[in-house]
Amino acid sequence: MLYHPDKHRDPELKSQAEQLFNLVHQAYEVLSDPQSRAIYDIYGKRGLDVEGWEVVERKRTPAEIREEYERLQREREERRLQQRTNPKGTISVGIDPLHHLFSDTYLFPIHLTDQLLPSAIFYATVGPLVFYLAIQRLVIRPYLRAQQEQELEKQRESSASDIAKKKQEAEAAVLLMQESVRRIIEAEESRMGLIILNAWYGKFVTDNSRKHERARVIDVTVPLQCLVKDSKLVLTEASKAGLPGFYDPCVAEEKSLKVLYQFRGVMHQVLCGDTEALRIPKQSHRIDNDS
Repeated sequence: MLYHPDKHRDPELKSQAEQLFNLVHQAYEVLSDPQSRAIYDIYGKRGLDVEGWEVVERKRTPAEIREEYERLQREREERRLQQRTNPKGTISVGIDPLHHLFSDTYLFPIHLTDQLLPSAIFYATVGPLVFYLAIQRLVIRPYLRAQQEQELEKQRESSASDIAKKKQEAEAAVLLMQESVRRIIEAEESRMGLIILNAWYGKFVTDNSRKHERARVIDVTVPLQCLVKDSKLVLTEASKAGLPGFYDPCVAEEKSLKVLYQFRGVMHQVLCGDTEALRIPKQSHRIDNDS
């Protein structure tokens, strides 16, 4: 009902509502069909994109659907492999002469003694350990951190268009929620119920050792307030990026949800992980006046 085009008179909001309503309609078509829903429950959206489902017999069990999916996947991989191993055209290969490099030979004298020398013990035990720790801290860790950052940057670049699309859909959803949220807040204020004051979702940087990293969070105050019903907010164990008005601001990175809310006139605050279940209000979220 929130996204139904007939609920909005403003032409711009009506257009945005039509786009989101079409997504809801597509989801309904999948979830209302037993076979499509079974495929989605097992493999998600990627399972629905596999060619060949249209010829599969209906009323199959989840086990039979899984077997059929794997068969279709094998057939698709075989077609891809055949296209790669039987290409059309010609390939020219040039081979450069190989050059052999010979290094010099170094000789290191080894002196044997029946005396225990403190310096020898130090260089044989403590020395290598100190050297290893220095290499670990100055070379290996920075290298691994740089490699990880490069991989994340590649994922961000590859998913940039998808993030932009999800962001646009989320922003459109938030605009459509405004009137509903206004009514919810009025009802909650009249009973001193649950008011979401501020809510942020994404990557928070609180560790001093990670100051070089940049926090990436989005404001989700309106979407969360829209989910409040009878002074309660319940989120299940699933990624919050799929909630109405949300999107993933930092793909493939650890995310959290931080909420500052008021209940019975008292301030509360909670921080939970992306896939953690959340139920508010709770006494444990209460902010002590002395803190």
